[in-house]
Amino acid sequence: MKDELKDHLEEQFLFEFDAEITEDTDLFKAGILDSFGYISLMAHIEERYGVQFEEDELLGNVMVSLNGIAAFVEGARERALESR
Repeated sequence: MKDELKDHLEEQFLFEFDAEITEDTDLFKAGILDSFGYISLMAHIEERYGVQFEEDELLGNVMVSLNGIAAFVEGARERALESR
């Protein structure tokens, strides 16, 4: 899942993870993501992984790095499985 997210980010936002932009880099501060890009990324995650975001999750828990995004998605998927 993390590799797919990494590929998606690189393809959609036209950059590559490397020594400067790592999996822990704040993608907003690095100028890669903006609010529109973030919403697009959340839509991709919802569609691809079946994760539904509540409004407070989108606004209050902004995921800014690849590692943060992957951890959030994994946690959301686990919570969804537990609630079934």
